[in-house]
Amino acid sequence: MNDSPIRDGRPTPEETKALAVADAKRLLRVSRTGALATFDGESRMPLATLIGVASDWDGSPLFLMSELSRHTRNLGGDSRASLLLTSQGGRGDPLNHPRLTIGGPVVVSTDPGAKARYLRRNPKAKLYASFGDFSVRRMRIESVHFNGGFGRADALGPKDILVEGDASALIAAEDELLAYANALGGERLSALAGAPSGRRAWRAVGIDAEGLELASGASIARITFSTPEFEPDAWRRRLRH
Repeated sequence: MNDSPIRDGRPTPEETKALAVADAKRLLRVSRTGALATFDGESRMPLATLIGVASDWDGSPLFLMSELSRHTRNLGGDSRASLLLTSQGGRGDPLNHPRLTIGGPVVVSTDPGAKARYLRRNPKAKLYASFGDFSVRRMRIESVHFNGGFGRADALGPKDILVEGDASALIAAEDELLAYANALGGERLSALAGAPSGRRAWRAVGIDAEGLELASGASIARITFSTPEFEPDAWRRRLRH
């Protein structure tokens, strides 16, 4: 008897769901831009704009917004928004690549570390981040629509793609853990990024309970743990294996 979870060459529903969750979570973490749709109360029409994106500790999107922007004014009248995140680059039909649409209210973040978290992932935003009309806002995800490509529209919910757990210890150790990761050296970081050693310089730009984000110019790499880790010492050990 064949006990393999693959039947007739097709993945089981559980495997399909697990792949969709992994793809959706990756888009949340590695996307640096997205299409934000807000509702314009004056024109009574939706408005889609390109916006910079980072991810909060649980995966929720963070935005650096100007109060002068039209989409920010729209959110003042109706905080509900929709955000489309797509796979970057790659060959073939873009419509056959994973994409994620999430929706929910967007409100000003009260986390004092949110701006630093955003700027590590979007360093060019430092040019205007200190302007008085800019603030970090956060989307509270209430709806999820994932499409992994042709024939892969999987039903997911917020609990499938957000990290649940107490991240307070990681938050307190964030700077230390980033320094630890960067101190591993170029060869180790290149290996973690899956890139040839010495071709480009990688640096750690973000941590969370499920992994580490690395950046090299416009290129982004994600190291994902098999299970979440909320304890700093154990988090460090994950990078050594």
